[in-house]
Amino acid sequence: MVTYDQDEAEQLRGELEDAIGHYMVAVAAKLLDEGLPVAGISAFGAYDDPGQAEFDGDVEGSVEFTQAFQQSLSGQDGGAGLLWCGVSGWCLFRTPQGSGQVLMDSARWMGAGLLPTPARVAAFLSTARLDPSTAGSDERPFYRAPRSGPTALLDRLHGLDDGEDAAEERFFERRFASVRTDAYQRRVLDALTAPKQGIVDVALHTGEVESLVRFLEYVEGAAPNRQARELARRLGSDLSLRARDGRESHHEHRAAFDYAVSDGAGDGAKG
Repeated sequence: MVTYDQDEAEQLRGELEDAIGHYMVAVAAKLLDEGLPVAGISAFGAYDDPGQAEFDGDVEGSVEFTQAFQQSLSGQDGGAGLLWCGVSGWCLFRTPQGSGQVLMDSARWMGAGLLPTPARVAAFLSTARLDPSTAGSDERPFYRAPRSGPTALLDRLHGLDDGEDAAEERFFERRFASVRTDAYQRRVLDALTAPKQGIVDVALHTGEVESLVRFLEYVEGAAPNRQARELARRLGSDLSLRARDGRESHHEHRAAFDYAVSDGAGDGAKG
């Protein structure tokens, strides 16, 4: 087995984590394009971590979802999501709360090689949503030996770089934040401008309206692009003013809709 000095090993760990992170972003972007509630990603590049030996693994990554979506996959409280293992590729895991199961106990393995395309991963999850217990296989594949050939794995991961997006944003965490914001901004714009919208009577306590406005205020401060911040600001204002002025004011207080159909929200999510 090839050995590395301490500085080389540390650099290799960092480069593997970065490359895995960008692969996770690409998969997350595909899932977001399909309307799924992706909440986060992770990447782990310590190929020589002895703690991974217990699971016959080394490097890994994951795509994480909202708790409500996890429950729809698991059927109950607990964890569920997609894990990429640098030895065995992708799996769906479901770990019901209180079951005592570890992740690998519940894994349904996708197969299809170590580094399938994001579209293949999305198709696997679509199948799993229909019947998680039969998606993939409970037999774990092995495409490479743990802790072997980390530089060769890095080269393969670099071969997955999807051009301009990865080049423009070096840090995968920032790239994911931007991709996720863009996806949700598109969903908001589509909802605001959908044809044939009706008026819905929803009974809300004043505190519930205030809570929604405060969450939108948080989005206004946290979103990484100008258009998303402005949409959040205007929608919060619309809700506050309608709560004050009553049902008939819905025609008057439509600042978010006006912005959605203007050039301000239609010129992309950069800014």
